[in-house]
Amino acid sequence: MVSSFVVIPARGGSKGIKNKNLIRIKEKSLTVRSIVHATTITEKKNIILSTDSKEIVENIAEFFGITNYKFITNQISEFGPFKIHFRDGDLSSDEALITEVLLSVRNLLLEMAFPIDLLCLLQPTTPFRSHEELLQIKEFIGSNGDRSTSLVSVCLVEDMHPARMYTELNVSTLEELKGFSEYRACRRQDLPEVFIRDGGFYIIGNELITEKLQYSKQPMSFKRKFPWSINIDGPADLLIAQNIQENELSNDPNERFK
Repeated sequence: MVSSFVVIPARGGSKGIKNKNLIRIKEKSLTVRSIVHATTITEKKNIILSTDSKEIVENIAEFFGITNYKFITNQISEFGPFKIHFRDGDLSSDEALITEVLLSVRNLLLEMAFPIDLLCLLQPTTPFRSHEELLQIKEFIGSNGDRSTSLVSVCLVEDMHPARMYTELNVSTLEELKGFSEYRACRRQDLPEVFIRDGGFYIIGNELITEKLQYSKQPMSFKRKFPWSINIDGPADLLIAQNIQENELSNDPNERFK
């Protein structure tokens, strides 16, 4: 049986959008939404909130009715039915990499005598995940997950296709992005399919975690479509997410979790 945990990384700092992980979408913070998603993938005891923010912890505690918890830096401790990894400043700075956070989580789990084959990463910046997607991820972990697993969720690049992109030679001159010259004059529907990571799901085997890698050179793909593929990087993404119609999100567990 595969030994796995779901990690929700939610640090307090954010440059693009202030307190981004506490922003509410459809009455729930981004962090709450990802924890609700995680409950479809695994048991609550295998869900780890990794944060440096007491405000985020208090938000989660209030939503789930958690009253007894402690802030223990650089440890994994019980947090109601969940677990919490309260980070120090080194793991929460703008320069800190998510791979360093995952390695810390992995090492702490081993110190606690929890075997670990893989981690499933759910980033709060992806506010929407369908029930079907979550069940597929659960099934994948149970049937195909192992210590070398690498899976990333992606969505199809459409108008922003690399065949239409340029690099800048100087302030007034552009150069076509290499590798797509034969497609420069193609209609959009005739362009080759190109995918981009959408941030929704990462499944990372222990072998990659120990090497501080978030994915392999040839990861397995999990394809997603709008609106599920929305990833909030900046104000424009947030505006789109906040204006998605309720009927488009009926398959998101958050819409049934009150």
